[in-house]
Amino acid sequence: MSILLLNLLPLAVRAQEARHCLPQRERVTLSGRLVRVNEHGYAEWIALRLPRPICALADPTDKFKEAVEGATMLQTFNAESHPVRSQLEKLVGRRVALTGELTQWGTGYQRALLLFDVAIIEALDDAGHMALTALDQPKPVLRDVAAYDVTLRAGHSLRMRARETGSNAPLAPAREYVPHWMTGGEVVYVDCRDGYERKLISSTNRPGSCPDDDLCGFSAYPAKTTVIKFHCAKKTK
Repeated sequence: MSILLLNLLPLAVRAQEARHCLPQRERVTLSGRLVRVNEHGYAEWIALRLPRPICALADPTDKFKEAVEGATMLQTFNAESHPVRSQLEKLVGRRVALTGELTQWGTGYQRALLLFDVAIIEALDDAGHMALTALDQPKPVLRDVAAYDVTLRAGHSLRMRARETGSNAPLAPAREYVPHWMTGGEVVYVDCRDGYERKLISSTNRPGSCPDDDLCGFSAYPAKTTVIKFHCAKKTK
């Protein structure tokens, strides 16, 4: 009877188990090198580059988390712990062992086949241990200006520029003044920083794609460069 039941199992599942695929949403430990991935300005994240590809079993509790084959880079994150996020930043370029859970989001925020929700980080060499003792990089100081203007160019790369209205003084880093995010369909949305209202100046994108009172979206990596300009003014109380 046991042989008969085994033969009734789906071949794909048996193949996954034979290769010792890892579970999703259960704690595992993996080692590799942390690297920073910059997708030409459209997205930036820290990855664990693995020495060999891994596979992950489908999550039996979530029909949207399918099995994954051939993952060589894991997108690391920790939404709850600042110390863990700080350690990830400090150890970019270093060999590490990470303990956490593999998962999938299925949104534009997921940039790799698998995400790794990191709980524990271990440096694997003396240089890494020394890096962990370094102070955190200070957060950029943002100028409290009344208004600023944004010019955005989307093509092979995404470039953004923010300048104070009137003085035309540059505001840097531009990404802090022009927050943006991507969807799973590779659509990019952009806005002013919190506390500011956006008003469109001009756009080479299709009409209605950047209304003042709604989301301002455009396609990532367009064949023809998209140029959008908008004004950000501080909201009145």
